[in-house]
Amino acid sequence: MRASTLFVALVAAAAGCTYGPEEQVASVSQIVRLGDSFHALVVVQHDTYRRPAGLNTFPDGGRWKYVQRGAAQYLIDARALEVVPLARQPAPENVWESFSAWIVGLDGDSVAYLRLTGCPRGGQCYPLLQESVAYRLSARGELRPIESVPPSTGLPGQMAARRPGEQNYVRFSTQRDTVMARFVEDGLAEALFVARTDGTLSPVER
Repeated sequence: MRASTLFVALVAAAAGCTYGPEEQVASVSQIVRLGDSFHALVVVQHDTYRRPAGLNTFPDGGRWKYVQRGAAQYLIDARALEVVPLARQPAPENVWESFSAWIVGLDGDSVAYLRLTGCPRGGQCYPLLQESVAYRLSARGELRPIESVPPSTGLPGQMAARRPGEQNYVRFSTQRDTVMARFVEDGLAEALFVARTDGTLSPVER
């Protein structure tokens, strides 16, 4: 009698530890302008996840169960409203938790250096546990893993005012899943591109 009662209790507990249906989300995590132009590199991060339900929500709401994670890079032309897909990376197992992808350096306008960071899948994640993976990305979309990012590379500084000698004024910003830009110093930013939940980037419908 006790064994059957225990069995029923275990089954009930397991049934209570559930997750909701799969959902997708994407966000524009970074925009890097290329020189004195209307072109920029855009990084989009995207996840497929399931929200905790039942007993999995205790004691603090629970943790999302990530089914897929990844990032994608695009080349955009803000004036022509054109998008060129460059590369996509599924999140490696060693940087799955707190996964993020960033462009950390440029070599002219033809090469970008990308770094993926996070912690091994299934564990806790804090700075001492973080790992990283680096890539070299060409303007033609060629992605090659590298051991480390060259220390001499970096990203251009940002300023709202027009730079001396600047011919093509544009200032980019992000609003969750949207690439924003303004073409006049004191003008309002307008929505140009939007990231779909599958990680693709496309012009905003007008």
